[in-house]
Amino acid sequence: MNTYVAIINGKAVLAFRAADDDEARSIIEDEGGSMRSDLRALAGMDGKSLWDGKAAIAVREATAAQHAEWKQSRDQAIRDGEIDLDARNNPDEWNVYLISAPPKRAKFGVKAKHSPRSTLER
Repeated sequence: MNTYVAIINGKAVLAFRAADDDEARSIIEDEGGSMRSDLRALAGMDGKSLWDGKAAIAVREATAAQHAEWKQSRDQAIRDGEIDLDARNNPDEWNVYLISAPPKRAKFGVKAKHSPRSTLER
């Protein structure tokens, strides 16, 4: 498995794992998948959705720093029990949003869901 990032409007917004480039593109291009709906539902610091549903979403392999951030988040999720290895949760399905979360009092803030392929907003 490799770590990839989804890029919207030139900004890396999400780190996720896939077996290869084709699978990474397939995950992002899945019209009915949770990845796209989460990108539309989650807001950045400006209160706007990460993705407007129209902009192109590019995919590339993560930089070493982006992979390290994904790995650190995944490891913390295991320690916190958000990824339960005893229940056979797949740690490679952990996603990390590479954004700053809006303040909790932000009018447009949306909390990230804790589910496979949709787990953490930073």
